[in-house]
Amino acid sequence: MRQNYHEHVFILTLRGAGRITVGQSTYEAVPGDLAWIDTAQIYAHGAEQGQKWLYLWAAVSGHGLDALRLQLGFDGKPVVNDCDDLSSLFQAVFDELSEPQASDAGSLNALVSAMLAKVSSKRGGLQHSAQSAAVYQVVNQVRKELHRAWSIPEFTKISGLSPSQLFRRFKLETGSSPMGWLRQERMVLASYLLRTTDLPVSQVALQSGYQDPFHFSRDFKRVRGVSPRAYRAGF
Repeated sequence: MRQNYHEHVFILTLRGAGRITVGQSTYEAVPGDLAWIDTAQIYAHGAEQGQKWLYLWAAVSGHGLDALRLQLGFDGKPVVNDCDDLSSLFQAVFDELSEPQASDAGSLNALVSAMLAKVSSKRGGLQHSAQSAAVYQVVNQVRKELHRAWSIPEFTKISGLSPSQLFRRFKLETGSSPMGWLRQERMVLASYLLRTTDLPVSQVALQSGYQDPFHFSRDFKRVRGVSPRAYRAGF
């Protein structure tokens, strides 16, 4: 898959039981369950009390994943059952990545595509709602231009929702307000740029939608707990 700062997380339960919280909803995960989570959402996962939870975890990024996730209904129900047969594909991906010198991007793409095809077969009948599609339009457009000074009126124009409808849908689907979601997206991009480039912090700020480097550093430290320079030094 094409390397990007935005990721989708897959969690496949092997043994025990866990709880996966996405936005304001919590879901049980038992052996054979697969969760597909958009990392732009506020989420958490952990073992059920008294349980030992064994699972496989993978993060994937690439063009078209946002649309596929919505099309298959993972925005409304992020956990799908009876996915035991995916464990072999997970393991094949891990084996490929464990040999970085021999790793082939084409082979990885094929393995991930096979995994997505199996997931699609489990959820082929579900479709996202019109309102979810409206929120997706905002998410998709904003991610292409995170450097812009976005506003709520622009969000409502893209989505076709009123400000109150927009707020409710974003809160339900991402666990955050529209502007809170935008801030989180900018922090994800900024973190990616700090980890993978030598751009000055001021340029990272600009590309992440901040005209003022001081404002950027303040927000970054509030979200990540360290300054941009300290975060970069950690990598």
